[in-house]
Amino acid sequence: MARGKESVSDKVSIVVPTRNRRDILRYTLRSARSQSWPNIEIVVVDEASTDGTTRMLAAEFADLKVVRHDVPHGPGGARNAGIAASHGDWVLFLDDDDLLHQDHVKALVEAAHELPEGNVVSGQWRRFVETPSGIQLGPIMCAPASRPAMETLAEFLEPQGEGSVWTSSVLWPRSVFRTVLWDEQLFTNGDVDFFGSAVLSGAQIVGRPVGMAYYRAHSGQRVAGSGTLRSLLSAARYRLKWSQLLLSHPGHQVCAEAMRNGFMTLLIGLAGVPDAQELMPFLLDAYRMWGGKGYYVSNPPQHSLKRWIARGALKVGGLTVLHWLLKQASRPRRVQQSDMALYGTPASEADRSDVATIRELDQA
Repeated sequence: MARGKESVSDKVSIVVPTRNRRDILRYTLRSARSQSWPNIEIVVVDEASTDGTTRMLAAEFADLKVVRHDVPHGPGGARNAGIAASHGDWVLFLDDDDLLHQDHVKALVEAAHELPEGNVVSGQWRRFVETPSGIQLGPIMCAPASRPAMETLAEFLEPQGEGSVWTSSVLWPRSVFRTVLWDEQLFTNGDVDFFGSAVLSGAQIVGRPVGMAYYRAHSGQRVAGSGTLRSLLSAARYRLKWSQLLLSHPGHQVCAEAMRNGFMTLLIGLAGVPDAQELMPFLLDAYRMWGGKGYYVSNPPQHSLKRWIARGALKVGGLTVLHWLLKQASRPRRVQQSDMALYGTPASEADRSDVATIRELDQA
């Protein structure tokens, strides 16, 4: 049975963790404060920022609730602190460099009230990047209207490709947090770990083509950065955790390919890294438990010659040589050239509308 019509008593808490992102944070908070839904609470969790974030919040956002950590708690700890400090019937998580369309929350609340109990709504989202020629957009993403829980988990576990569910696309009913919180031991993969834990606890995430959240691609780190040893070790902990959770679960074979791809990515990423050598046997054993039989390039380059070189490096030199080669090919740049395949010049009326919205929010 659907929940029925919404009312203004449906308070929505927008939880924003932040650390040393003062200048870009103000645009994120303005997009949250401009929501058309009338009952909004914004909770900022400041992770020991040292760049003047505290002064900026006091001067420009004195009406918002701020939780200050003198020592960083990490992405999961910051979000759990935001949950604890909030009082909304619903919670939406927003990273400190992203944006929301003004009707995003309103659309999600309205859609949520059309769903049966136990269903969690996930709306639309898309990436954007600012280039010298203007704003480029990724495709509009939205979760399927219905799919089996194990297929949803398989999407979360797949390390490559674009997922249909994202941090700011989901409106969480507060009841979820009675059984599920963010894993504070994970520096990366905390979002998909939380999503997956919610699904295992019985939540059904369903997509509705409503609202719009904008994921900003840029040269700075996200709330939880990627590519560092800390990130890779966190990804290994996440992958081993879910291997144990799912191996005895009925229908776990639906997730087998995603698990193999994830373990293969980790074996390549950590090959030859001294601080990770104790983990390697556990990763290899888990890879084999999920049906892995040989090494392969889990995230092959798009260019055919580069794919051939990567396969050759793996065949001749093994994981360590492939790790070195891929590391050289992925030196930090503003946005990786291979990632630009995700983006395109605005072509449709919807694209142009989103570009106009992003420009307005970024100049507000």
